[in-house]
Amino acid sequence: MEMLGSSLLRTTTPLLRSSSSSLFPGDRPSDLLFSHASFPSRHRIGLARRVVRSPVAAVVLTERCVRTEAEEKPVWFKVRAAVTVRRTKQEDLKESIANQLDAFLDKMGKNVVMELVSTEINPKTRKPKTSNREALRGWFEKKNTKAERVVYTAEFAVDSSFGEPGAITVLNRHQSEFFLESIVVEGFACGPVHFACNSWVQPTSVHPNKRVFFGNKPFLPSQTPAGLRELRQQEMKELRGDGNGERKLTDRIYDYDTYNDLGSPDRGIEFARPTLGGEKMPFPRRLRTGRAPTATDSHAESRVEDPLPVYVPRDERFEEGKQEMLKAGARKAVLHNLVPLLVASLSPESHDFKAFHELDNLFKQGLRLKRSLQDQLFHKIPFVSKIEESSEGLLRYDTPDIITKDKFAWLRDDEFARQTLAGINPVNIERLQVFPPVSRLSPAVYGPPESAIREEHITSHLNGMSVQQAMEENKLFMLDFHDVYLPFLDRINAQDGRKAYGTRTIFFLTELGTLKPIAIELSLPPVRPGDARTKRVLTPPTDATGNWLWQLAKAHVCSNDAGVHQLVNHWLRTHASVEPFILAAHRQLSAMHPIFKLLKPHMRYTLGVNALARQILINGGGVIESGFTPGPVCMEISAAAYRDHWRFDQEALPADLIRRRVGMAVEDKTQPHGLRLVIEDYPYATDGLLLWSAIQSWVETYVAAYYSDAEAVQSDSELQGWYSEAVNVGHADKRHAPWWPRLSSPAELSSVLTTLIWLSSAQHAALNFGQYPLGGYIPNRPPMMRRLVPMEGDPEYEHFRADPAKFFLSALPSLTQATTFMTVIDTLSTHSVDEEYLGERPDPYTWTGDGEMVEAFHEFAAEVRRAETEIARRNADPARRNRCGAGVLPYELMAPSSGPGITCRGVPNSVSI
Repeated sequence: MEMLGSSLLRTTTPLLRSSSSSLFPGDRPSDLLFSHASFPSRHRIGLARRVVRSPVAAVVLTERCVRTEAEEKPVWFKVRAAVTVRRTKQEDLKESIANQLDAFLDKMGKNVVMELVSTEINPKTRKPKTSNREALRGWFEKKNTKAERVVYTAEFAVDSSFGEPGAITVLNRHQSEFFLESIVVEGFACGPVHFACNSWVQPTSVHPNKRVFFGNKPFLPSQTPAGLRELRQQEMKELRGDGNGERKLTDRIYDYDTYNDLGSPDRGIEFARPTLGGEKMPFPRRLRTGRAPTATDSHAESRVEDPLPVYVPRDERFEEGKQEMLKAGARKAVLHNLVPLLVASLSPESHDFKAFHELDNLFKQGLRLKRSLQDQLFHKIPFVSKIEESSEGLLRYDTPDIITKDKFAWLRDDEFARQTLAGINPVNIERLQVFPPVSRLSPAVYGPPESAIREEHITSHLNGMSVQQAMEENKLFMLDFHDVYLPFLDRINAQDGRKAYGTRTIFFLTELGTLKPIAIELSLPPVRPGDARTKRVLTPPTDATGNWLWQLAKAHVCSNDAGVHQLVNHWLRTHASVEPFILAAHRQLSAMHPIFKLLKPHMRYTLGVNALARQILINGGGVIESGFTPGPVCMEISAAAYRDHWRFDQEALPADLIRRRVGMAVEDKTQPHGLRLVIEDYPYATDGLLLWSAIQSWVETYVAAYYSDAEAVQSDSELQGWYSEAVNVGHADKRHAPWWPRLSSPAELSSVLTTLIWLSSAQHAALNFGQYPLGGYIPNRPPMMRRLVPMEGDPEYEHFRADPAKFFLSALPSLTQATTFMTVIDTLSTHSVDEEYLGERPDPYTWTGDGEMVEAFHEFAAEVRRAETEIARRNADPARRNRCGAGVLPYELMAPSSGPGITCRGVPNSVSI
């Protein structure tokens, strides 16, 4: 039997099963690895007695087999780890050489070393129990493996008193980093232990300390096993850093800073930009990079210009699938921007669109160079010649969805109104509650606050109602961009080729449930403080001249809307305001914390996206300033909106619909979501509430599993530290606001988490992925206007009357401005192949060791799929005229799933682009 025992150890221990059910007959450590029924009856007693002394018996023991001898002298057994490393799909030469070198060095002993850490403390040393240190096996042998994922092994020896493994340490003695995806340890009585790593492990030359990865079993701070407490604190301390020095690309440090890196004052005063964040210009905080100040302004941080990478913690950088998508977008940008730029520079008469067919040709034929210009370019720029030869002179743009069903839909008033409910920016429409509308700006500076719109302007469009009656019956609605723009108009209109108004648009709700615009007010600031402002009111036209003036007024409204959408609703409310909560989560919540596990998929890529935005989009002279009417004051408009209007407690969808000036819903406990929409066919709101409800139910179930009462929430030091830091440091300029929700009960915690997940997923998707499909056709939604609406007596009024179409096109962005903008929003509207959508996780069964929460997540995923089915049903319902009809685009921006590319649908888990 002694020989049998050692033989069993040699033959069975390395051959570990893939499931605990096949490896262990029970779930308790007291169950035997091999049941008594596995052996002939005549051997059972002898084998059981031998188990006390032989190595195989150390795997698991029954209470009947435990003897004083075993307690005094623990026996050893082996367990095996399967370690999955993800390799780069397309290695460059440098990476290939480095990997081959690591493989040979691994053979010589400069290898990857791992060690298991128990959840228990050694009573003698008062330190966590550990296994022996073992090197990863197979690195040299698998050096030429072409698979994306390569599995290596490690075999550890532990004694029978080891307990359960709760962590594993990794020391990379190679020369290069590697991406550690997961580790599964088998051989313990508790079953397989999963470690979801998903992290880059730096070599000891960069990071000399061991990396620590915790098992997937969640623990609140107070429930942390003794063996893991010190490691839990140590890991978070490393992630916080000390707040000093410039961050290296290999660092894993999360810290805060103001937006002091948007300008480039060393290039000249015109490139200087104010710091966002602080008393003068409140704003959320961003990830600290620690770069040196500029030479001309000690308060401004020096910039890293594209294509050099901006620091984000190593694990926050884009994975290969996302990188390929961005590279493809960059290649497309070269083709789509180079030729328009050359055409405009070599042929000044081609600077503007002269007719609508020139816009249409961007999608039908592409941009063809004139033969005379082409001949010049062939001789001067060979690269252009290659482009011409490879593409046969055609550089076509994808046709935006908005003109695929009805090329002329954008001209109609009903489509203009429909897009306020189901367009790119469906969150600014509000119920009119005061008439005439009143400004909140200072009358001493901006003149009388009342709007110039009067009852006589709109009464003929109210189906026989008075204005008061129409308001009482919830028939009047408004887009109000007056106060947002007016303080900045003098600076905007002083720029060459940029013109804007502060606009107000009044809509009437028809019996069919659709809106129609009935008045547009165009306001300019007073020439001197206290003077009457220049106010102009236009109403639906009754003649040809009025029709073109009305189209210009609508274009200015769309330009206002585009700026507020991009700068306030998109950038501020989803990108910037969420970043502090992500930073605080990494600094204050352990990877073992159940709330960190809940939030993890909703934080993916956001820090990397925001860093890229600071580099090329929202920076001084960047894409946003170049493409939108406000120009250099773009981010000041964003900061003013944060200062005057942003409130976290009103970022939840129901609160946004009910409590703000929007007034698009009223509380109604009889309705499924506790509210009743004022406009029943409001696609953004109706679909959004489906997803909001699914998220809310999932979060409440999850929170209830870990927090039974208010005391449990209040006593969670990590949770309270996370929320406190996000508010007091990440949103420091608003930290004293009285409206911040408390975090003192499970219900309050669920509310905060639901809001964050909503903002990161559905809200961002609704505001982002329609940009090219709906905004790629510039006349539908011009991001910039270059001319004011002419008035009789103006020098250009006669030019307008002589050729109104040409004047209209000259007021829109130029050829190069339009094509540059189209190229950028093309990339911003694209899903990458590695996108993770709402209701999905890359590790759906092992992201947590809590089986009940795994099942609850699958229920959430099923609810998301049901929401998608309901959205498809609604889009096919002809009674819903704001999403179904002749030439009407279905509203799919809240449809959760999507394939890669530009699809005008899909709800990723996070702010991932």
